Amino acid sequence: MKDLLVPIDPAGRIVLPKKVREDLAIKAGDAFKVSIQGAAVTLTPERETAGFVRKGKALVLSTPGSATLSTEAVNELLEACREEAMTRSTQTSLGRRRRR
Repeated sequence: MKDLLVPIDPAGRIVLPKKVREDLAIKAGDAFKVSIQGAAVTLTPERETAGFVRKGKALVLSTPGSATLSTEAVNELLEACREEAMTRSTQTSLGRRRRR
């Protein structure tokens, strides 16, 4: 992505362009670490835990910092997400049956 020029409003706020938010899976309420180096200001999204985040239409595995997950850890996360989705699906189906 090329460099973008974004304005700062009178309250000191900067709006991150939609493409930047989508590419980095940033959503409202996310926290950022602010670093100052000379005249440069760097914003780094704080992601404390590993997990799947929505990036556009894809589900992307996000890890804190530059950590690399083992194959086993990725498989465990996938299984946990599948189980959670199955539980939600089952609860939704049961709720529909009870209302009839």
